[in-house]
Amino acid sequence: MKKIFLLLIGFTILSGVLTSCEDIFGDFLDKAPGIDVTIDTIFSSPSQVETAIVHLYNYDAGGFSIFPVAGGAMQWEYNTAYSDEGQSGQTWTFSNTYNSGALTAAGMFPIDRAFNSRWVGIRHANILLQQVDDVPGMTSQQINEAKGQARFIRALRYFEMFKRYGSVPIVETPFELSDDFFVGRNKLEEVVDFIVADCDAAASLLPEKQPVDMFGRASKGAALMLKARTLLYAASPLFNTGTPYLDMDNKEHNSYICLGDYDVNRWQVAADAAKACIDWAQSNGYHLITDKGVDENYRYMHENDGNAEIILASRIYGRGAAWNWPWIGFIIWSHSHGSSMTYNFLQLYEKQDGTQQDWNPIGGDDLTEKLSELDRRFHQSTAPVGSYWNADIPMVNSFVGGNLNAGCFGGTWITKFCPQGMRKSGGSYAPNDVIFRLAEAYLNYAEALNESQGPVNEAYNYVNIIRSRSGQPDLPPDLTQDQFRKRVRNERAIELFGEFHRQWDLNRWLIAEEVFNKDFQGFKAYRNPAPPNFRYEVYNIGTRIFPRRQYLLPFLRDEVLKKDYLAQNPGWD
Repeated sequence: MKKIFLLLIGFTILSGVLTSCEDIFGDFLDKAPGIDVTIDTIFSSPSQVETAIVHLYNYDAGGFSIFPVAGGAMQWEYNTAYSDEGQSGQTWTFSNTYNSGALTAAGMFPIDRAFNSRWVGIRHANILLQQVDDVPGMTSQQINEAKGQARFIRALRYFEMFKRYGSVPIVETPFELSDDFFVGRNKLEEVVDFIVADCDAAASLLPEKQPVDMFGRASKGAALMLKARTLLYAASPLFNTGTPYLDMDNKEHNSYICLGDYDVNRWQVAADAAKACIDWAQSNGYHLITDKGVDENYRYMHENDGNAEIILASRIYGRGAAWNWPWIGFIIWSHSHGSSMTYNFLQLYEKQDGTQQDWNPIGGDDLTEKLSELDRRFHQSTAPVGSYWNADIPMVNSFVGGNLNAGCFGGTWITKFCPQGMRKSGGSYAPNDVIFRLAEAYLNYAEALNESQGPVNEAYNYVNIIRSRSGQPDLPPDLTQDQFRKRVRNERAIELFGEFHRQWDLNRWLIAEEVFNKDFQGFKAYRNPAPPNFRYEVYNIGTRIFPRRQYLLPFLRDEVLKKDYLAQNPGWD
């Protein structure tokens, strides 16, 4: 007899919505008219299970993808606009709601559009884990691979909710009508342990590395990276404390948003997990891109899909031309849809000699000179005024009066991940939609080591490896723990720029209030004097506001009001 499962939508299961086996995996299979897809169909052969695994990746990839999924206003802005990295080229986009402190529990979904689909995806993973042992013709190797993929994807979805909300309910099996589906939040520690357990299981089941045609599929290394990232977040000030950023309405529920005490050993556990990633990478041929020259190493890494530094990248987008999604939202000549770097963030870049740039607080006549002196990663991530972009745009005319000026509020267009080889008239590229890459493991390791042991040589070494491949000098020796902390945080900001880390790093470090809650600035460039020299004037884009409650996102108000077992995060009505 067919089993009937309840569809988990949003945070809880809506008891009025039932799905039978006919649509249990939605429309993930192409099927002829009149032919239903049932549990028996999905788990009838190894090839059908393979299709189910593909669906696990595609279903809610926008929840962990660098590039927003098309189909709503959020598609027209890059994730940089949700941190100090960038400013959206439009005034109506959702980042402006987030940055003005106007986010409410009644309207959270524009900020987290993948919330519902994550729960459906978790349910799909649970079904696969429940059914795959009984598939006819499946070898033990195929079964292990399927289970490993399901547990990795389940862990990844839980991690994405953990970093946004703190604790959520743990659901390990598909719901049936006889189950109690009014599930409350687990303790934060339980959620972290659950993610780590799934990662450990996935790492033991998945191959060391995937073949070239499976680069969008998790390997053992991807599971190790997810474990390391999870433990780094858990060790960070937002969670690694007995005193949360705000108390829950019922203080007994503080265990939903913090781990109950500060334990320095959590940093050491995070460091060990990051080192395991590094050791795995060295044994399997992964390495930083260092053979393209300091002026191109970084660009090559983020423009070229499947290179030796990428441990896992999303493959939900195929090759597309300039006017296809996702390029249309970010490419420089579609400027009003992109993002520009804020002047606030620009000042984080060192000069190429490792010293700080001397920016004039009001502007000056030496913009070209000042920009040319910056860390080479700046020039490989942006298109500064007056620079060469490609054959279509030999000079970026984002100066006042130029046709690439509209919407460039920060003063410098962000172009990271957009290939310079892209042309308006032809050609196609697949985006390098990075989820995990080796440089992150290096930075995770250095940060966690410093917090657990202080600035030991090993921590220095891994930061300096990253800096040197882009021509930056080593960090100064003999830094204090606090000085090293500031330097490694700055290195994360520069190296991981535009990769959907900055917003969450500021939150987990509990410094978002310091970075926000101030005027955000950009600069206007003028052709006076004439190119290649430009005059610049600093001006206020607007004041950004970060309410303390925003360290964790709210659950939808309607769900909280209807379900008295669901505890809202603090500060949200």
